[in-house]
Amino acid sequence: WPLLLGLTGIPSLIQLLILPFFPESPRYLLLQKGNEEQAREALQRLRGWDDVDDEIEEMRQEDRSEKEQGHFTVLSLCTFRGWRWQLISVIVMMMGQQLSGVTAV
Repeated sequence: WPLLLGLTGIPSLIQLLILPFFPESPRYLLLQKGNEEQAREALQRLRGWDDVDDEIEEMRQEDRSEKEQGHFTVLSLCTFRGWRWQLISVIVMMMGQQLSGVTAV
């Protein structure tokens, strides 16, 4: 067991060492931080070409459409009549998994 548990640390260590060499998410840089230049540089680095204007504009349109739809809360999920049975069935399935011990396997 100690060897098996120790082996899972190797990929984590490799990921930790190479993570600083990867760029930030272009969507995060553009929409959350508002830094278009860094988002453009990250997209260019990820895609390998310089023309990323279409993707930048697509991210902006997607953000606008998400803002128009509004926020969806857990309370509105529980009170929305159309999703009530789906929500109940998912909760029952998850409770069944927890009580049967399937998740431990």
